[in-house]
Amino acid sequence: MKYLHSYFFLSICLSILALTACSNDEEKEPVTPTTLKTKTPEKTSAYSEVITGGSIIKGNDDFIISEKGICWSDSENPTIDDNTKTETTTSLDYTISITGLQPTTSYYIRAYINGENQTIYGDEKQITTDEAPSEVSFLPDLDENKKWIIQPEFTNEFNYSEGKSSPDFTSNWQDRFFNGWTGPGDTRYSASQSSVMDGKLVYKASIEEDNNGQSIIRTGIVSSKEKVGFPLYMEARVKISESSLASAVWLLSDDSTQEIDNLEAYGNKSNDYFSRRLHLSHHTFIRDPFQDYQPTGEETYYADDKGTQWADDYHNYGVLWLDPWTLKYYVDGELVRETPTNQIDPKGYTNGTGLNKDMYLIISAAAQPWRENQGINYFTDPSVLDPERSTMLVDWVRVYKPE
Repeated sequence: MKYLHSYFFLSICLSILALTACSNDEEKEPVTPTTLKTKTPEKTSAYSEVITGGSIIKGNDDFIISEKGICWSDSENPTIDDNTKTETTTSLDYTISITGLQPTTSYYIRAYINGENQTIYGDEKQITTDEAPSEVSFLPDLDENKKWIIQPEFTNEFNYSEGKSSPDFTSNWQDRFFNGWTGPGDTRYSASQSSVMDGKLVYKASIEEDNNGQSIIRTGIVSSKEKVGFPLYMEARVKISESSLASAVWLLSDDSTQEIDNLEAYGNKSNDYFSRRLHLSHHTFIRDPFQDYQPTGEETYYADDKGTQWADDYHNYGVLWLDPWTLKYYVDGELVRETPTNQIDPKGYTNGTGLNKDMYLIISAAAQPWRENQGINYFTDPSVLDPERSTMLVDWVRVYKPE
């Protein structure tokens, strides 16, 4: 009987233990993993930027977040080995701006969080960026289905380490005047005075004596190998020299009877008038006997309302040669002058055709003789003698045509 009582007592104890263990198993919370959702990317006013981010749903898996951010690629399933951008806030919901994207490109985006020895990714989102706006969107609208398209053979960014020996230069450009002319007055255009350095076309000036003992001023020049005609927009980003020399970007016909001056400027700050003005003009010529027409008047010398001295910085100088009778001049994307039609060829030197001839593109620095009549002596002028002040820099030159 004693053994029977002991048996019943042991059975009861085992039953209680079993019930207790079952009760503990039922009360233990299941493990919920931390997860992540990628925010749907949204476009901004800039084609190269999208806004996205992540939303973290924290689980009970003791996942400790050491980093959170966004990864993206132009291929599917981007990882942290691709492009990434992190967010430092402690919020579980975060927003990130992705910039520097290429136009009309599909990108794949995922939010991610990093923890100890583990990366968790959100779902993948996809977005295609918009077309980049035209760099010349300020120009007049063209006919339907036409755009202003850059012309490589008349365009140069000067971004090459080989200097003027680079095919990027020699293919379409020459460091001389297209017909061998050596320059006006005491100017001597010389290849030795131009170089391509640090992404710029650089012109220097030097005073020397020629083989006859005559004092001359050597300056730089570059001209295109081919001619281009209207309609076109030609623009150059230039830091004119801070000297009495003319910094110029222009177009000239093969027979030198039609000329369009995109930029003609004199940056010597000791001359308050010219240092604040840009000469925006053109010429029509008869070569024999020589006759030269050029619009005159204060309206051909542009000064802005800020008192800008143009040698202080780079500016974008452009001319729109839309047809033989239409010239419009732009500075930093702003229309600043339109030549009246009756000022294109009032002398009839083009026989009624207007500016209709294809032209070479020319970038030059020169000692213009007409300024000597204003008392300038180029050989003693401090602005010419100073190598820094007499340096002209061209960041790029571009030509666009409607296509």
